Amino acid sequence: METTGAKIAQLPLSPAAQGQPAQTERGASSEFAAVLAGADVGLALFGDDLKLLACNDLYRELCGHSPGVIQPGVGYPDLIRASLRREAMPEDHIDLTIEKIMTRLSQSGGYTIRYAAPNGREVEVNRRRLATGAIVETVRETKAGAGGADLGTQFEHIAEAARQRMMHALDVMADGFALYDANDRLVVYNRNYLKTKPHVGDIIMPGVKFENILRASIERGTYVTNGMDAESYFNQRMHYHSNPGAAYEVHLSDGRWVQVTEKRTADGGIVGIRSDITEMKDRELDLLRISRKLHAKNSQFDVALNNMIQGLCMFDRDQRLSVCNRRYLEIYGFSADVVKPGILLSDIMRHSISIGNYTEAEAARAIAERPDPTRLRKRSTIKQRLKDGRVIAVMNEPMPDGGSIATYHDITEMEVHAQKLQEHALRLETSNKELQEFAYVASHDLQEPLRKIEAFSDRLIRKYGKTLPEDGQMFVDRMQNAAGRMRQLINALLSYSRVTTTKNQFVNADLDQVLREVLSDLQIRIEEAKGQIRATKLPVIEADPVQMRQLLQNILSNALKFRKPGVAPEIEITSAVRPPVGLAEHPSGTLAIIIKDNGIGFDNAYKDQIFKIFQRLHGRMEYEGTGIGLATCRKIVDRHGGMIDADGRPGDGTTFMIVLPIARDDAMPQDGPGMSVATTAA
Repeated sequence: METTGAKIAQLPLSPAAQGQPAQTERGASSEFAAVLAGADVGLALFGDDLKLLACNDLYRELCGHSPGVIQPGVGYPDLIRASLRREAMPEDHIDLTIEKIMTRLSQSGGYTIRYAAPNGREVEVNRRRLATGAIVETVRETKAGAGGADLGTQFEHIAEAARQRMMHALDVMADGFALYDANDRLVVYNRNYLKTKPHVGDIIMPGVKFENILRASIERGTYVTNGMDAESYFNQRMHYHSNPGAAYEVHLSDGRWVQVTEKRTADGGIVGIRSDITEMKDRELDLLRISRKLHAKNSQFDVALNNMIQGLCMFDRDQRLSVCNRRYLEIYGFSADVVKPGILLSDIMRHSISIGNYTEAEAARAIAERPDPTRLRKRSTIKQRLKDGRVIAVMNEPMPDGGSIATYHDITEMEVHAQKLQEHALRLETSNKELQEFAYVASHDLQEPLRKIEAFSDRLIRKYGKTLPEDGQMFVDRMQNAAGRMRQLINALLSYSRVTTTKNQFVNADLDQVLREVLSDLQIRIEEAKGQIRATKLPVIEADPVQMRQLLQNILSNALKFRKPGVAPEIEITSAVRPPVGLAEHPSGTLAIIIKDNGIGFDNAYKDQIFKIFQRLHGRMEYEGTGIGLATCRKIVDRHGGMIDADGRPGDGTTFMIVLPIARDDAMPQDGPGMSVATTAA
């Protein structure tokens, strides 16, 4: 009669058979396949590495494994895990159950269990671990009648179920639990017991003696021995274990504290409970540390107080001096015999005036202000100008009890530097204004000579153009070209200088409308280049609309100018509103505008150069221009408190990113993103 195990998994031969002739391999494989296929039980063989070597179809059917799960090389623990999941076992119990199965196999060499298969039939599973480490598992369907399985099997099922319930109960305990028999060999333990012995988890298993676990723990550094040598610590712990009594504490090397409680059982065994008391010990240590800190507080306070670079005083609610440091006495030249705890603040002021610390005007102000109690009830900072020229910053901080703390800092040098910086800033501002005015006036004054050069050269061409020799005609052409370039340069310089000299008010600028106007101005150039510009809707921001138009026009003109020969320019404009990030950001957020083209690009090594005035990456014969356009863009963005950057690749286009603040307050634009502008030239 043909069984359901008619096929076997096609697996490679064992390593021992490798290297044999091909015919031998085929023969052995065929014989092995015939053995498995002819078996009337489900049969599976796992190698010493616990990987599946072979199984028949009856094994798959009785175990309920699909062909996708049981494949050559699948691990034995993985198959057990799949079976337990089908039985809806909780995930946190699966690994522990697998560990127990493997431990039982290692200790007993094999055992038999019965359970209900996925198809509803009761099956008997026999597991055996060979001396080589390989595992053989057979599965057969039981033929139990109405009376069920034999009593031995039923008792085994009952005992296994009870054991499982007990192990589950132990594993949910908050404390570690272990039971040792009369020979001091480990019988059973839970998961939290392992956690109290983190370095010896590999040797903890039923049958191991306590002294072996303890000695390995000491050797592997599990405990803090407080200066005891390993043997003395071992003997002490064995004494506590062999004579269980009061609970004692153990300090683990990972910082935890464990309380050990052990009791004798009726049959001479030992039950041990391990409780984690780390939190309690930490509280005890914290209290001890606080006590020691309080004990040393006065001496530390005195050292810190007298090594401060600022003077410090504390006054009570009646304005009497409670404490002061050495630096305070040094700043004002006070004697410690005069200015000492208990003296009134008003008396300190009179004493300071008497020894000549203040001018007459400063002394009058000090007498009028300092004794006023209301001035000491709020935070305040004043500057005292002493008669010898020093400037002292006095910062008063009120205390909840009505007193106050005052610090005194000699800021004379800082005041001198601040004055010099202010004077230098004024000189720089004046110089910058003069330079800007000079550039503006000089640019205007240069226009008149240029107009004359262009006018007379035009007359020369009209009147004598036909009679001029070829060289003369060339000279006049070059003169006119030079004059034209000079006019472009002057106009660009005028535009650059107007960024700061002609400052329009910031208003709500509709960048979408600004972009439409720019594209209208560039329409002829776009059509000549057969270019295409795509843009998302730009929002309204607080800005100078004229300069926003100048900014977009300069960048788009560059994108049209620096195009690849024979390739129609394509320009894409996108934007995104970004909320503020951190204190350094604008409170209303920022707008990022990205302008990307498919032009000639540039090497990023020259990124900083392209934004400098009069700097060019290409010769005038290749591409016309003054080298001022992008410098003007940066100046406009700087004036608006934003940033501009460019990223290029030679031959692969350029991407400009402009970041501008939305507004000077928390107002946010209401226009959402959307397609609004599309300009195409066929």
